[in-house]
Amino acid sequence: MKVTEARRFFFIEGEGATDVFARENWRGGVLNRDKYGWHRMPQVLWEALRDASADSAWWICGYGVVGEVEPGAVSFAFDWNFFPTLPDNPAKTSTEWVAYNDSRTIAVLADFDVTIVGAYQPFADQIDRLLAMSDTSLRKLTRDDMGDENEWGFITALIKSAIK
Repeated sequence: MKVTEARRFFFIEGEGATDVFARENWRGGVLNRDKYGWHRMPQVLWEALRDASADSAWWICGYGVVGEVEPGAVSFAFDWNFFPTLPDNPAKTSTEWVAYNDSRTIAVLADFDVTIVGAYQPFADQIDRLLAMSDTSLRKLTRDDMGDENEWGFITALIKSAIK
């Protein structure tokens, strides 16, 4: 998928939308992307996404040069240390990118100012179980970065019935 297609496939970005995810039964969290360098999320979340995904391959796509054809997705191993060194990494050339696992059950949108992480409910539950081992969750990470979800309607749509 190219980035425009990936954004539409996984996320609803229209103002006033009642859900943030284009896929049914998804939930996730939102982070202040600028706090986290190349990865756009804390390492504990990165590792939980990796461990929750049974896929060996992940895909990342981003915008290319204005006026040129949008580049296709690049396959990569979801490895913390390898990610910044990935050849042709769209995160190096595009301020916004989407990464997703091969089965398309987990996705990350590094948008202009936030990172949105989402997963199909059973995978989101698994991510929360993994995060709980570090005394956190998708909801807690969201609150830590963005404040109480009641202040932001779209955050409530993201975290839904997440484990507290």
